[in-house]
Amino acid sequence: MDTLTQVVLAEGAELPMDVVGWGALVLSLLVTIVWLAYLYR
Repeated sequence: MDTLTQVVLAEGAELPMDVVGWGALVLSLLVTIVWLAYLYR
């Protein structure tokens, strides 16, 4: 149980970078989709 708490705390500390990473991924996917839609319209 103590190990699990440490893992959760470690994940919580890395959460901001993870959110930034997912945000960048979603943004790049969105840009790609818009570009493809523009290209094949």
